[in-house]
Amino acid sequence: MTTRNIYLEDIPLAEAQEHWQKTLAEHDIYRPLSSENVELHLACGRVTSEPIWALISAPHYHSAAMDGYAVHSSTTNSASETSPASLSIPQKALYVDTGNTIPIWSDAVIPIENVHVDKSTSPHTIQFQKSASPWQHVRTMGEDMVASELVLPSNHRIRPVDIGAIAASGHHQVAVRRLARVAIIPTGDELVEVGSAVEPGQIIEYNSLMLAAQAHQWDAVSTRWPPVSDQKEAIRSALLKASDNHDLILLNAGSSRGSKDYSAEAISEIGTVLVHGIAVRPGHPVILGLINGTQKAQVPTPVIGVPGYPVSTVLTGEILVKAPTISMAGNTIIRASNCRGHITS
Repeated sequence: MTTRNIYLEDIPLAEAQEHWQKTLAEHDIYRPLSSENVELHLACGRVTSEPIWALISAPHYHSAAMDGYAVHSSTTNSASETSPASLSIPQKALYVDTGNTIPIWSDAVIPIENVHVDKSTSPHTIQFQKSASPWQHVRTMGEDMVASELVLPSNHRIRPVDIGAIAASGHHQVAVRRLARVAIIPTGDELVEVGSAVEPGQIIEYNSLMLAAQAHQWDAVSTRWPPVSDQKEAIRSALLKASDNHDLILLNAGSSRGSKDYSAEAISEIGTVLVHGIAVRPGHPVILGLINGTQKAQVPTPVIGVPGYPVSTVLTGEILVKAPTISMAGNTIIRASNCRGHITS
């Protein structure tokens, strides 16, 4: 395949995005990742990697839908307001709370407020003035779902209410798409960690925090590297190490043509620079490339050279990092709408 290399030009954003996504797709990267099983308390927001079928019915027994007395409907037919019927306890009427299993001989529940318990007789009896219809106030087995029924399809983003349905169907784990693993590597001799005392000429490194927050928002898990010095070999080493076990690398700063900007050169020596320079301001010196990595990496690892100016960092995340991370997690990308406006004086 002939790869187009573009070095620090003004490529239109749409063209750069298309070239980037097409290249990732050609390397089988721009797609949902492999499957993994997670416990239900960790499943909300994840995307199912296969259909979920009910292992059991819900409910899996006939249960009382109200507090009252379980009866067989045929024994209540004679009841009326003028001639109440009575049934013996517990032979023909058994008290049940909501959710209790009803006796095998019963098919209805008379609500507690509709009966009078007569304790003067032996055995005790209930008296009632209205007959019960079959399955009145009973949740029948399989009312919510039947064993083998489809609970959720594949490629479904799990909602809080879905967690209950999955659990009720007999599952304690669910197969979901693996989240993208994103390495965030800040570069610069002037950078110091958050919380450090700052000397003149030093800059607190917080871009990686913003990128990590964006990655989390877009269904990815991130690893933040400590700042890497402005040396090509150090940058190369960090890129190769990150490519072993990450799905995407964000190399922050050093993407322009300054005397200490080695990002593009480091990437080109161990991979391919696809795009360098996009017609976006701020954010012009973006790099899009692939790292060949080591033998552990079965496919090339995509790398984005993110400009170091904080506004450029956030904007680059929105226009170039968001789509691949969401796609890798199996989620649907919601495109932002464009609108035109008139500039007035």
